[in-house]
Amino acid sequence: MNAAYSAKELAALELPVLPGTERSIARKADQENWPFYWQAGRGGSCKMYRAYLLPDGIRQAILGQKKINALVPVQSSITDTGLVCAAQAGKANLKASLVRLYMQAISAATWGHKEQARDNFMVGYNSGAAWPELYKALGELSWKTIESWKTKLKKTCGDSLQLADRRGKTRGCRTITPLQAQIILAFVRQPKGKSLPKSEIIRFSRDVMQGKGIDTLSDATYRRFLDDWIAVNYDEWTWWREGDKGLQDKCMFWTERDYDQIKVGDILVADGHVLNFLVLNPWTGKAQRMMLVLFFDMKSSMPCGWEILPTENTASISAALRRSIIRLGMVPKIVYLDNGRAFKGHYFTGTDFEQTELPGLYERLGIKLIIAKPYHGQSKTIERFFGTFAELERMAPSFIGTAIDSKPAHLNRGEKLHRSINDKITGGFVPTLIDSHRAIAAWFDVYAARPQGPNSHLAGQCPQELFDAGRGPGVDPLALRLLMMKKEERKVYGRGVKVYDKGEWYYHPALYGRNHKVFVRYDLQEQDSVLIYDQRTDEFICEASRAAKVHPAARILGSEADVALLETQLEMIGNLRKQTVSHAKAMADEFVIPEAQRLIADAGFGSGAPAGQKLLPGGNGSKRNNVRLLPSKPAKLSNEELQQVLKEADEGQRYQREMEAAQLSADLEDLSEADRYGKFIEMEMSGAELTADWRRFMRVYEQMMPEFEREYWEGQRAALAVLYRQKNPATDEAVAG
Repeated sequence: MNAAYSAKELAALELPVLPGTERSIARKADQENWPFYWQAGRGGSCKMYRAYLLPDGIRQAILGQKKINALVPVQSSITDTGLVCAAQAGKANLKASLVRLYMQAISAATWGHKEQARDNFMVGYNSGAAWPELYKALGELSWKTIESWKTKLKKTCGDSLQLADRRGKTRGCRTITPLQAQIILAFVRQPKGKSLPKSEIIRFSRDVMQGKGIDTLSDATYRRFLDDWIAVNYDEWTWWREGDKGLQDKCMFWTERDYDQIKVGDILVADGHVLNFLVLNPWTGKAQRMMLVLFFDMKSSMPCGWEILPTENTASISAALRRSIIRLGMVPKIVYLDNGRAFKGHYFTGTDFEQTELPGLYERLGIKLIIAKPYHGQSKTIERFFGTFAELERMAPSFIGTAIDSKPAHLNRGEKLHRSINDKITGGFVPTLIDSHRAIAAWFDVYAARPQGPNSHLAGQCPQELFDAGRGPGVDPLALRLLMMKKEERKVYGRGVKVYDKGEWYYHPALYGRNHKVFVRYDLQEQDSVLIYDQRTDEFICEASRAAKVHPAARILGSEADVALLETQLEMIGNLRKQTVSHAKAMADEFVIPEAQRLIADAGFGSGAPAGQKLLPGGNGSKRNNVRLLPSKPAKLSNEELQQVLKEADEGQRYQREMEAAQLSADLEDLSEADRYGKFIEMEMSGAELTADWRRFMRVYEQMMPEFEREYWEGQRAALAVLYRQKNPATDEAVAG
């Protein structure tokens, strides 16, 4: 680009962003106040516009024009020696040598014999005997050709390069003008993606040229120009069609890691992968594509820990890291996280990654975090592993394809026969979450024992060998509790805690007597127990085990294991009840009874009773209730006084029963329908009286319950019948009824 341009020079550039005439450009410059200075010249002075102060659009157009002019060179003259290569120059020098020999032979002949000398020279040359090297290089010639060479040498003062054969050296120097090139590149620089082919670019450009009255050339010429432009401007071509992602993948320089400088466990790479087969969602019961969160050891290329969930979230990432640490036997130094929607975006929590608990949790474990560069798959070695992982996905019965164009035929519209064949092969089977975990774990073992190819940094080694050689001494699983998955808003009931909405119950005696919400930390791959935390204080309560179901008739139809399980649970129930009753008795003896006696005495009834006075029923009066209200000799009281005392006693007992019934109704309202029904069964088996509303609820619930639930409650009823028959034989009649 020149330092300054006049209006005439700008018009000569034929820029599409400027008017076509010098006067129009000068008028535009005056209207837009382009900075200029006066330059004296022939016939006066003219305005010179500084290039760096021109408007941005005009300056960019000038720069683009320079690139086009470099791509479309002007035809070189024949005197340009830059078009001559070394082979052509050498052959031209041999021609000049042959011309000198020819002139020497002619000059040596006498007057009148020069024609004969010329013929003799040509015979000796063309036979190859006189000058074999020249003949081998130049081939058979005529004297007229040598005469023409002699003439060229005379005109150029003996420049032998003028004898070079320049045929074909102007190939590529097309006649396309800069304006035509500018129009073609204007269509190239369109944000249309890959959908705009070269044929359409050329066709649209020809239409524009014809509309402006510009002579057009053949499509092949324009295509060759476009191919040459792409060859030296591939970065710009890729960016306009594929954006930053394509530019990063296809054009940018990338660094290569030296894996010899790290050890096993130094760096774990984490990423998420949407499984290409359907899995049954245990929370909804529907088949869907689950998300696999995987931690991958960079040194050994070993898959360490993973988790499968409907979507990626902080809990699944932490659970996968926990398993990785346990398998690795030590805490990694660095965790390399993805910068995608799963780990750092708004996809899984609705907040930025750095505003979640993960960074602080990792720092507590002494782990440094590295966030991968966005839109740069080369920085994550795990991406290549997911391509290999597709081997397992293709074996799944619910495989749906790794891409749109590679999905199975039975998923396409109208493929009834393929769909029928697939149904016969798979039977419509969709693996559960546990099935998927087992299949993935088995395939990981196969992959770990497979020698890697020569292009891998392992170069023939197995990931398992390298991983085992660098494993740590082990870690305490209890120290990694905070990395287990967490599910909030779970309430403690009499049977314990239900982790999943449709899952099983987990119980520990430490939960007895609690009725509040808790945190439940669990591991989907280890479902035998869960960790229970108090939601209010985040205090650890216990590790609850899965509550096993008992045989409906264990003592009659069950095995020894069923009987042992039933006896164990009945014993636990008895111990828990004894714990409550014994504590209540101790509290009554120590606090309740003395306080009640004090209140009675303060009310004027006295703290003792005369000899022979009748005690209130309900226990040993000498130890538990020494309050005597009714005299042993009714004759001392009049009938009116006796009736008044009995009336007050009945009202007190009725009030007590009403208060207990109201409290029981309030407690029942907080229970779910299933728990409420279970409570009513327990009351019925214990011989307690049920109201008409409660019995009506039981009848409606029994009519709506499914068959499998009916069998469960029948088993519970039988177990409670056995329990209360052992505790109180007087309830046999109620149980039988």
